[in-house]
Amino acid sequence: MRPFLFQVVGYQNRGKTTFITKLIQELRIENLETAVLKHHGHGGKPDNTGEKDSTKHFQAGAAASLVEGDGSIELLGNFKSGATLPELLHLLEIFHPDVILIEGYKREDFPKVILVKEEEDFSLLKQLTNIQAVVAWPACLEQATSLAEVPVFPLDSERFAEWFIKQVKKHE
Repeated sequence: MRPFLFQVVGYQNRGKTTFITKLIQELRIENLETAVLKHHGHGGKPDNTGEKDSTKHFQAGAAASLVEGDGSIELLGNFKSGATLPELLHLLEIFHPDVILIEGYKREDFPKVILVKEEEDFSLLKQLTNIQAVVAWPACLEQATSLAEVPVFPLDSERFAEWFIKQVKKHE
């Protein structure tokens, strides 16, 4: 069975990482393993500074540096021409997750939830495909409910997690 793929999208500083962190905790309660793929959309390479040997190897020019210890791995890598989204998803599948959450890549056509915090965020409802739900900050909840043609959940509620877990279990 392939993992359940689902995107969490929204503009910068909308709370995507915090939202995903909380969702992972809810999925763990249900014994659902999660992997996360995050798009580094701020330009340039992600910051891999540190004093770890694996980081030093990578910074020295290794195409990939993997360190394993006690069943945990850390992987740093460079693809010659850049990794495609399917390649990255394939890489995550080796961990056998039940769910892969994709933070970002908003133009992709995977099922997704949009986080809305400000008025400008509503443009995403028209621009993006395969929107399954909206999670709205309190100031945008009423407007989101009137504009969206999918379920709308308040940011500060457990209702999205409950809905999402039902979607995952339907997929099994």
